[in-house]
Amino acid sequence: MHGIETTWIVLALAGLFVIILIMSGIKIVQQSQTMIVERLGKYTKTLTSGINIIVPIIDKPRSIYWRFSRSNMEGHVYAVNRLVNRIDLREAVFDFPKQNVITRDNVVTEISAILYYQVTDPIKATYEIANLPEAIEKLTQTTLRNVIGEMDLDHTLTSRDTINSKLRHVLDDASNKWGVKVNRVELQDINPPRDIRDAMEKDARRARQARHDPRSRRQQGGSDSCGRRAARGRNQERRR
Repeated sequence: MHGIETTWIVLALAGLFVIILIMSGIKIVQQSQTMIVERLGKYTKTLTSGINIIVPIIDKPRSIYWRFSRSNMEGHVYAVNRLVNRIDLREAVFDFPKQNVITRDNVVTEISAILYYQVTDPIKATYEIANLPEAIEKLTQTTLRNVIGEMDLDHTLTSRDTINSKLRHVLDDASNKWGVKVNRVELQDINPPRDIRDAMEKDARRARQARHDPRSRRQQGGSDSCGRRAARGRNQERRR
């Protein structure tokens, strides 16, 4: 009697193991997602949306880093990188925090940007780069510094469309190797130092007054940008 009970227990455990093994070979991939599968450590196939069958134990999904936005108790949004085994093929938004860049006329300016990108080749996104979100972030930061470093402050403040176009072109070319398509790049804020902003506001007030008072136009001619130049000079002296 004891031997029969032991046999049933062994059969039950064996049946449970078979069920778990079969279930582990069934992979359900959601719409607009994909999964990279490796067989004994080597790429074997890419799973599309729907129900897919893989060989248990031998076949395993390959994980990659992906970026997610989270918020804390105070409502501040921050980004975290996590390993996932499914790649989202939808357009993603990359919100970059403010960073300091230096213009061609040596003015330290605070700039933030948003990047819209999409994974077009999951295989390249998995095998051509170790950490895709970090690579995109560092590439955008260095490209932004290079583009702004070729422009004066005045040009930077009035040429957002030009800067966006340059950034998108450079980033799209550089990230093509990673299987990523950069669709849009948008500058959010361009904040010069406080003293330069104050000088710009004074120039704007003088310009408005000149439009309403013709007698002040003759005095306006050579002094519109004096405040800005003086503020820029003070900013450069502090940097030295």
